[in-house]
Amino acid sequence: MKTKISRKVRHLTIPFLIFCVLATISIGVVQAASVSIEPATNSVNQSDTFSVNVVVDPAGQAVSGVQVKLGFNKSVVNLNSAVVGTFLGSSPIQFAKNIDNTNGTLELAYNIAGGDSAKSANGTFATLTFMVKSNAANGSSNLDLTMAKLTDANADPIAGVTMNDGTITVMSSPGGGGVTAPTVRIEPSLNSVNRTDTFSVNVTIDPAGQAVSGVQVKLGFDKSVVNLNSAVVGSFLGSSPLQFANKIDNPNGTLELAYTIAGGDSAKSANGTFATLTFTVKSDAANGSSNLDLTMAKLTDANADPIAGVVMNDGQVVVGTGLTPPSVNMSWRFISVPYQLNNSTVAYVLNGIQYDGLFSFDPVNKTYVGGVMDLVPLKGYLIHMNTSQDITNLVHIGGQPQMPPSLDVKKGWNLVGTTNTSALDSETMLGAIDQSYYSIWNFNVLTQSYDMIGINGKSGNIDATHVGTDVFMMQPKVSYWVWATQDTSLPAYSP
Repeated sequence: MKTKISRKVRHLTIPFLIFCVLATISIGVVQAASVSIEPATNSVNQSDTFSVNVVVDPAGQAVSGVQVKLGFNKSVVNLNSAVVGTFLGSSPIQFAKNIDNTNGTLELAYNIAGGDSAKSANGTFATLTFMVKSNAANGSSNLDLTMAKLTDANADPIAGVTMNDGTITVMSSPGGGGVTAPTVRIEPSLNSVNRTDTFSVNVTIDPAGQAVSGVQVKLGFDKSVVNLNSAVVGSFLGSSPLQFANKIDNPNGTLELAYTIAGGDSAKSANGTFATLTFTVKSDAANGSSNLDLTMAKLTDANADPIAGVVMNDGQVVVGTGLTPPSVNMSWRFISVPYQLNNSTVAYVLNGIQYDGLFSFDPVNKTYVGGVMDLVPLKGYLIHMNTSQDITNLVHIGGQPQMPPSLDVKKGWNLVGTTNTSALDSETMLGAIDQSYYSIWNFNVLTQSYDMIGINGKSGNIDATHVGTDVFMMQPKVSYWVWATQDTSLPAYSP
């Protein structure tokens, strides 16, 4: 029996090995295209806002369209926004963009624009921004890619697409009583630049009270947008940290830095700058946004052991001369009317107001237009006057608030007013066009400068100038510059 068994095994071994070799060869020849959530792991606290990218690796195949469906735990996170990336070009055609926080699902479907070529280079299909719920339970949940379809240059399905999910791990207990996670972030998180500009960002570390002896970070950036000139180590790990890696790879758009404290130095627990990165925007960079993507951040403690649960906060680069509002000279005020008026003529509404210029803005031709005869809600106006004066001749039609159906918003700059009689956050006022605008700018009359910029998809205070749209307050009878990413229609706000 033993001999027969041995002989049988021996006869089976040769063809089985041949099959294995052939299978290995086949696998080496054909690689599957993949759709991945990056970073794959996200350690967060309650009320945190964080972003992940949906990244496509075509594995050398030409891709003309992408459709993905994602599931997430609705009791853990809320999906604030899904912004299409540059994988399919600068202006892909949208077929589906459905965020359903009630059921915890997302569907995105885009195709290359007419006349554009199919794409075969790795890239970011979309950036998803989530907010962790304040009552989210500790533990892990998935960012689950339930479907990923790619089409080739002939619009035929590409077979065998691999899906790589992401995970969310909530660290602290509800109410903030748990352990705060260390954080590695890009600061400033938002960088509005023009072509050929040189700008710098810091990689900063908040150890959350833990002692840190070493740092390793990996960063990805869009090589078609920026060139990384230098990465200079900061003072976080002391004056003379030991270098293990400082690798700038501009052809692939990556950076790796790894440093530890010098011998005899103590581990660090105070916030600080780990490195300063200096970029130059390429002269042919396309308008739009791209990420400074922290793909890895590892911290080690005083015993050189890994510190768990490090949170990564990415940065963003926004390119385009159009991302600075049209110039405004001194003594201009931005005004609007909050509802449809019984008498909307300029002669009546501005009766008693001392001014010497009144203009609207044409978003199609991008010019200021004089000869304004009537003031209508939702539309913004510029008035030139040397003293602050309140507009009081605002009488409702029939004594009741009357709203126009909508305001046509064009891609680029638009001058927009609020249709509320009290201050209202722009997240609410502009909620109907949430997927169609990037930023809102406030002009400070006292300083004659733009002192606050609201970034759609962000929340809270970002830096000294930039805030999320949840805290950017739109005041009645004032107008604001809104940068729209596509033509859309803004309805009047109705509580």
